[in-house]
Order: sequence, then C-alpha cells, then structure tokens
Amino acid sequence: MYICGNPKCRKEIKVLDPKFIRCPYCGYRIVYKKRAPIAREISTD
Repeated sequence: MYICGNPKCRKEIKVLDPKFIRCPYCGYRIVYKKRAPIAREISTD
C-alpha cells in the first residue's frame, strides 16, 4: 500500500506500475509507503 504525497489528495494506492510511478487520481509523482500499525506495550504501575 502506498499513499499519495499530494497534501490535497492523500489517497491510498494499492498497486503501482514499477515503470510509471504516479498517483492514478491526481498525477502526483511522490508516493509514500504506508506504515504498518505498531503495537505498543504500555506499563501499568
């Protein structure tokens, strides 16, 4: 999963063509890889 780097778009992109990296919705060329949710351990005193 990738996220469009355009501040106005920010849509999730499932598949990218390796030769042509561009947002299919707005045409922006900067995309970010979506991070997995991090499980955090919280101590209870």
